[in-house]
Amino acid sequence: MRTSALLLLALTLNGISPVPNWCRADVVLRLDERLLAHRPNRMVWDASQRRLLSVDSANQLLTVHQEPTATSNWDRTAWQIPGEPVDICEESNGSSRFWVADSTGKQVRCIDLGKSSPRIVRSLPLAGTPSRVVSNGEVLAIAQQWQRRVSLVSIQKGDSASLVEVPLKFSPGEMLLTLDGTTLIVADAFQGKFAVIDVGALMVVSTPEVTIHNIGGLAWGNDTELLVTCQKLHPYSTTASNIAGGLVVENLLLTLQFDSEQGTLEVRHEKELGVPSQGAADPVGIAVNANGELFIAAAGVDHLLQLTAQHEVYGRLEIGRHPTQVIADREHHRCFVLESFTPAIRVVDTRSGVTQTQLEFGPAAEKSPAQRGEELFLDARSSQFQWMSCQSCHSRAHTNGRLADTFGDGTEGAPKQVPSLLGTRDNNPWAWNGSMQTLHGQVTKSFHSTMHSPDTSARDVMDVVAYLHSLAPAPPLQVDDEKLISQGQRIFNDRGCQRCHIPPLTFTSDLTYDVGL
Repeated sequence: MRTSALLLLALTLNGISPVPNWCRADVVLRLDERLLAHRPNRMVWDASQRRLLSVDSANQLLTVHQEPTATSNWDRTAWQIPGEPVDICEESNGSSRFWVADSTGKQVRCIDLGKSSPRIVRSLPLAGTPSRVVSNGEVLAIAQQWQRRVSLVSIQKGDSASLVEVPLKFSPGEMLLTLDGTTLIVADAFQGKFAVIDVGALMVVSTPEVTIHNIGGLAWGNDTELLVTCQKLHPYSTTASNIAGGLVVENLLLTLQFDSEQGTLEVRHEKELGVPSQGAADPVGIAVNANGELFIAAAGVDHLLQLTAQHEVYGRLEIGRHPTQVIADREHHRCFVLESFTPAIRVVDTRSGVTQTQLEFGPAAEKSPAQRGEELFLDARSSQFQWMSCQSCHSRAHTNGRLADTFGDGTEGAPKQVPSLLGTRDNNPWAWNGSMQTLHGQVTKSFHSTMHSPDTSARDVMDVVAYLHSLAPAPPLQVDDEKLISQGQRIFNDRGCQRCHIPPLTFTSDLTYDVGL
């Protein structure tokens, strides 16, 4: 009793709400058969019930693909789900409960599929925006990307469970529990930072950093070998020869040695996944089969890479559009590949590399210009040698914090930090020297001088611009302080800042100025 009281006091002193506002519910999800441009973005394999569950944030869908026992035809059912579901995880192996992260509703919901229709039985409102969820059956970990923290909550203690906020020095992206469930590995969403969190002690043990970015997938090779798919950007100019040789962007499989006693991660090996003149742009999802062989989704080139247990690439399977996630089913010698833009889930035999079946998502609707533009943004086939896409540098349309020499200002030899594209619609003029007056002109130049795109049409450029116009600015890392905002506004007005930084929309102008820097 004394220990519980001390823990409660410690949580309160740290500014953490010891008892979150759990919401009990019994909401039955409704069936959905709308004509949609499906965009499934995350999935989970329920081995006990032989079914795949996926969420579609754009269309507010939970889709269940059920594998039958007597036939080869999978059954598909789609259900409407509130908010913007961005991730899903199983509560524990064999459980009928799944947790879904809702980014717009700022909460996580527990959905029970044990009955005939899925039901929302529990929800937890959050102060921030959830982006990833994982569970070891006892503790639920929730990544909040823009708030730079991970929330941990004991889901077995009912509504009395405490919500512990673990602050980070970076925006969390992918997460992975150790095989025994005692430690949580959190990867940077944009750069190369990691956090090793002791789930029992509810604290960060170490914060290693590697000079990489775009960490797209995490998997365990064994108890101490962490496999990471990522990219590494070098500050060499984007000439055709530099791109072909992998001197600008490397697409890597990184092997990190994990010390469970010290909680440390150390680089043991780097493996380039591409070869000269044929890149493997944007490696993301990764799965390991029973023999230790690896399957990696190269999202930028629509390939599934096959690697030996020694991490040598021996096959490149051409699959559907934009594969993002790979899950291994070791018992049945297969893996599931989520193809977000096909859209479909491909079932691949891990022994032969042959596609067993392709699971479709409902009736399709025509894609919007912004959706087509997003596909081009993520497509490395629009670049020479397929080494990189726009996403390769602009991580999740944001910045990776590294330097690039892209001829963006018409010169080379002076690499500059990759800018964020979030909110770029209001950042005119473009290019480092302000030479581009239109976003269309900047996109065209990037395709030609940076990507060396062999064939980019006017419609392609317009579609990419439509996508960029859909991107809102990144939210602030801190909560607004109204008192400081008022003081800052008074100084802004008193000093005449508005003469150049013109309110009220963008606080800038279309002109360029020599300010002596």
